[in-house]
Amino acid sequence: MSHSACNQPTCATVVEGRVGICPKCGGSMRSVGESPARAILLLVCGLSLAIGMGVIAYYIAPSMLHPGVESPDGSSFTGTAEQAHLFLTIFAAVFLFGLVAIANGIFMLVTRRQSKGFIIVTLGLAAALIILSFVGIRSAKEDEPPRRTYSTY
Repeated sequence: MSHSACNQPTCATVVEGRVGICPKCGGSMRSVGESPARAILLLVCGLSLAIGMGVIAYYIAPSMLHPGVESPDGSSFTGTAEQAHLFLTIFAAVFLFGLVAIANGIFMLVTRRQSKGFIIVTLGLAAALIILSFVGIRSAKEDEPPRRTYSTY
């Protein structure tokens, strides 16, 4: 089902069907319809994120949960337990972001429209990921040994 939306930012009325003139303000209308290609792209990106982060977390989590201890494959996490917890939280947030993208893609395929709820949740998750990333970068820098500086005379 197609919709038309008013081009006036102060009005932004949405009506069903193809309409040329806004019934509320008299401004011009544009046709609004979601492309199935966009929904499929969302679905593929969401699947890639969810599967990718799930696999990465599955293989990395054992060594991160025991920092400094060598895992059976010979690797070890050299950070602190707090850093491991933060990194695994970021992995979980990216995984959740992928799940939301999957749900949004399915919703768009079924209904042929974008949900404002999914937009708000996606933007909230993106903000949380950015904040977590900056916290992770700051915590990693605080635990770095100080760099030596050499002066030349």
